[in-house]
Amino acid sequence: MRKSAYADDMVYVEAFRYIYRVRHRIMEGDCQYDHGPREVSSPPIYAGRYPVTNRQFFQFLQESGYHPEDTTNFLRHWEQGRCPEELLDCPVVWVSQKDANAFASYYGMRLPFDWEWQYLAGGPKKLAYPWGNAFDKTRCATETLSPVDAFPEGKSPCGCLDLCGNAWEWVADVIDDGDHVFTFLRGGSWYKAPHFWHAEGGPHRNDYHLKMPLLNEGINRNETVGFRCVRDLV
Repeated sequence: MRKSAYADDMVYVEAFRYIYRVRHRIMEGDCQYDHGPREVSSPPIYAGRYPVTNRQFFQFLQESGYHPEDTTNFLRHWEQGRCPEELLDCPVVWVSQKDANAFASYYGMRLPFDWEWQYLAGGPKKLAYPWGNAFDKTRCATETLSPVDAFPEGKSPCGCLDLCGNAWEWVADVIDDGDHVFTFLRGGSWYKAPHFWHAEGGPHRNDYHLKMPLLNEGINRNETVGFRCVRDLV
């Protein structure tokens, strides 16, 4: 397995089993997915302590030579192939689910499934937020995109940080309901759009996901969406 700074800073998550149930908002169309309640289980895994940063994604590009076939909006916030210095330790954004999968697979990792992500955030007590059951804006990024380690008091029971606010996170699921192909985003972001008809922003509960249609790569890349990885033990 190729080594990376990201893979060197993962937390061990013991085997778990819990009753999964997730909330979501229905606007136009539906979300053809089993939202529970249903029992899910996992063997032990390793999970990224933080989301992947711009610094770590740059390392991946240098080592792998990755270049997406469709580069529309790819790392749109970078300048001449470099991330601005002040954003190096912030979550990498303007990456699609495919870009995130490329990073993960190169280092022998993968994206978490929706139900895995929820456990990483809520732990065995199924907390509403990574730190507890009451929202606390001092424990997450709500004003601007921030370094992934800026809110240590926002740590989840599993030891993961930056799961609420800052940047939405891709998950591994890809669902085709016959009409649409979609996935989910988790955790919310620092930005909250001013109108009800925009995609929900701001920090969100652990048991909430946002349906994300998978369209062309330029549309799949967004200023408020990043990712973290997990790694199977075997």
